[in-house]
Amino acid sequence: MTSRTPHDIDASAFRRLLDRAADVAAGYWDELPSRRAFTRPPDDLVARLRAEPLPRSGRPPEEIIDRIAAEVATNPLGVGHPRWWGFVSASAHPVGIAADMIAATLNNHVIATSQLAIHIELKVLEWLAEIVGLPAGSGGILVSGGSMANFVALAAAREARVPGTRARGLLAHGRPLAMYASAETHSCIPKAVDLLGIGRDSLRLIPVDERLRMDVRALRERIRADRAADVQPLVIVASAGTVNTGAIDPMDAIADVAAEEDCWLHVDGAYGGFAGALPELADAYRGIERADSVAADPHKWLYIPYEAGAVLVRDPATLHAAFSARPAYLAVEDDSYLGGALWFYDRGPQLSRGFRALKIWATLQAVGLDGYRELWRNDMAVAREVERLAAAHPKLAVMAETELSSFCIRYLPECGDADMFNRTLLDRTHRDGRVLLTPVELNGAYGLRGCVVNFRSTLEDARICVDAVVELGTQLEQELRETQECCMAGRHP
Repeated sequence: MTSRTPHDIDASAFRRLLDRAADVAAGYWDELPSRRAFTRPPDDLVARLRAEPLPRSGRPPEEIIDRIAAEVATNPLGVGHPRWWGFVSASAHPVGIAADMIAATLNNHVIATSQLAIHIELKVLEWLAEIVGLPAGSGGILVSGGSMANFVALAAAREARVPGTRARGLLAHGRPLAMYASAETHSCIPKAVDLLGIGRDSLRLIPVDERLRMDVRALRERIRADRAADVQPLVIVASAGTVNTGAIDPMDAIADVAAEEDCWLHVDGAYGGFAGALPELADAYRGIERADSVAADPHKWLYIPYEAGAVLVRDPATLHAAFSARPAYLAVEDDSYLGGALWFYDRGPQLSRGFRALKIWATLQAVGLDGYRELWRNDMAVAREVERLAAAHPKLAVMAETELSSFCIRYLPECGDADMFNRTLLDRTHRDGRVLLTPVELNGAYGLRGCVVNFRSTLEDARICVDAVVELGTQLEQELRETQECCMAGRHP
């Protein structure tokens, strides 16, 4: 008989533990569509959890799984619910969930050793680059999400356009630098500029056109003004699906400007970067193939479980130039038995890296590109149905022409401050729980925004969403009307 340490269990015990966990997961998966889209955890549960002391002795694993079932799985955030349309949070594909469990069991440390995890990640990066339209030979690295992907890509741009900054710092360069993005750019872009030491004042937010896309004429004028002031243009950031409306910047025209001005062209495609693989959207995405780098989030529109982001670059050597670092204690000889194909540490800031690629690799095989096209079209159809129903209702308005799978709507109260009304209404929808929406401000107006990246959503969910907004808005109007009447009569409600 093989002797075991106290926390080593045999295969049968491990299977019983996993079966117990699988029952919890499967029950949650089955019940999720009938739950509320969002439920705030009970205050008493939060208080008990936060007050709990560090355990001094262990408890049986089965008890821990039971506790997760009773406390955590019954109070979820709700991501994956058919009407969880807040932020850009996607439903997780079941094959990706299963693959992620196996990856956790394998517990690969994806470092420069001979292991399949490296080759699977390299293959995944090739597939992702092909989907977004980058040429053969492109590569990159998997990261946690869009914020890190944009940061890593812009770090590569900094070193490529201002060589030597890693060693000498930006002050040695002398000339001030400038980066350009639309006024609708994601908040992670100014944060990245800040963290890279370039300074937020160096980020030029370019006005947008009536479709909320970057105004290319304004971009040219701002670059011309910067050059006249002896400021060096460094990077242009185009959006392949903005967070508010899914607007797709005119990338071909922006790519022309980048080429003329010797700027690095980066595309923030965290949300919509993959949608260019839809034939009907090919014209809107023309030019993305000319990008130096693209940030993309498989955990958004590829329905991969969190976390899974990707940096995709035309020339992988640019990542090596920005991040390569090889101390002696990490050295593995290329011709050794241990040595592997690549140090991903040379392509990004992270040394300890989990096996993120497995869940992407598995899900891409399970769905296939044609399958993804069907799912993306369904998500967009649901968003368009919300807009259609809202436009047809006298109490609702569609705030902007949206692209991809987002929508922005607004309730039209009879009187009072419409912005304050919609702020209160949004909170009412959260308390109601039928749908999860988030705020949007467009052209100075406040409204309710949704983004459908969920393969469990249907046209019926669009109707439920609009019905809930109308019902809650009508109730709120009635309450305000009664309050106003009471105040006018000298009474207090």
